[in-house]
Amino acid sequence: MVPSDQLKKIQFLDDLPDDILEKISPHARQAVFEPDTILIRQGEIQHLVYMLVSGKICLNARSDTGRVLTLDEMAPGQSFGLSAFFGKFPATFTAVCTKPCDIVVLSGDLMVKLFETDHRIGYAVMRRVAQLFKGRMNKHTGQFLYALSMHPAIHPV
Repeated sequence: MVPSDQLKKIQFLDDLPDDILEKISPHARQAVFEPDTILIRQGEIQHLVYMLVSGKICLNARSDTGRVLTLDEMAPGQSFGLSAFFGKFPATFTAVCTKPCDIVVLSGDLMVKLFETDHRIGYAVMRRVAQLFKGRMNKHTGQFLYALSMHPAIHPV
């Protein structure tokens, strides 16, 4: 169990009402991980949602050519692995601790059961997931467009 005041330090949860945080709290666990610990491996099924309290995480992806690219760096307060809320899908990235990391962990399966028993919690959390995904999609679209603009074969119209 992670106290609700600790959960409020996570951007993903910080604006949820106290009564919702109190219901999420018993499902949360906190753990410390050493540098180079792989939390999520690209291509493997995700079961857990991670919320970084302290430390730094790199989200890396291996391209078809074998290059490892850093998609994002997670700083304290940020969350990743939210696809665990949607069922059993393979991860699109590898999450690696680059410093000692204090992390709050939620089971995707347990949270889905909570969502099914209390639709208000499900709606509030999934709305936050949608907002987070939209922000990341905007960021990655910007990165993609910048990379395309630098490609020598792409000419302005």
